[in-house]
Amino acid sequence: MFIRFFKSNNASALLLLPLVAIVIWVFGFIHPIILPVKHAMPLYELMAGPLVNIPWLSTLIGLLLVIGEAFLLNFIINENEVLEKQNYLPALFYIVFMSNNNAMLTLHPLLFGNLFLLFALHKLLSSYRKDNAFSQSFDAGFLISIATLFYFPFVVFLPLLGVGLILMRPFNWREWIISFFGAAIPYIFVITFYFWNERLDYLFYDKMFYQFIREKPVIDFPNTFYFMLGIGWLVILFSIFKIILGVGIGSQRTKKSIIMLFWFLFFSALSILLAPEISTKYFSALAIPSAIFCANYFTNIKKSWWAEFLFLLLLASLLVNLFL
Repeated sequence: MFIRFFKSNNASALLLLPLVAIVIWVFGFIHPIILPVKHAMPLYELMAGPLVNIPWLSTLIGLLLVIGEAFLLNFIINENEVLEKQNYLPALFYIVFMSNNNAMLTLHPLLFGNLFLLFALHKLLSSYRKDNAFSQSFDAGFLISIATLFYFPFVVFLPLLGVGLILMRPFNWREWIISFFGAAIPYIFVITFYFWNERLDYLFYDKMFYQFIREKPVIDFPNTFYFMLGIGWLVILFSIFKIILGVGIGSQRTKKSIIMLFWFLFFSALSILLAPEISTKYFSALAIPSAIFCANYFTNIKKSWWAEFLFLLLLASLLVNLFL
């Protein structure tokens, strides 16, 4: 049903994917919430600040970002030949993973961060076998740096620049220097702005490091949350095991891309350790590699009934967690 339709590469999926997202996000419109922008990074404060008193608009923008990022992820996977078979499963799983809890059904800084991480990932993957990749190196560094100006713990993704250049490129020291300048430029402008306005201490303490030094709030999750979390991680672990078994299969470009996605998964997990609290929205970066791994797993499941059952179980656990 779901899996069979989205793995068929049917163009009508372009219409059904937003519909799936809207159905899941209905709860966010029924009970809209908005995250505070106090102590937020400068770009998120700039974007979300005017929406503090308009929760429905905040939820709508969050929904549009999730749908747009799902399509962008699908484009990146197909354009860079990350998976052998092209379909819409990466977008489907991204929507599911980015909508798995009511805390995620609103605008939050990781939605913006994920957008720029996706663009950076595309730049690194598309640098494969180019004569030179100066623009891709600069852009990747610049985009990751912008992502940190929405959500500072994404600073852990900066080493992904080196990983990407090692995997996808022959060594060229100029590309490494250029990527460093790309990452530095946004902070040069931001630090200069706060220094000029005599608020540099405010930037460091209130914006960048406040989340690390404040006392972490204790959150009590319902049993339905742990059920959803267990099913979700079961599906992801199945998918990771499957892709590890098949990492030697496919083109050289596909192999290198999969290895880089494992590094992306590692840095995503590392960013969770820097999260200001325990909440599923801080797992958002994990949705990018997890959606790709799950798409590969469900594409290659030979027993269609098992694929449909597993996905419906995941979807049911998500809906139960949202509405009960």
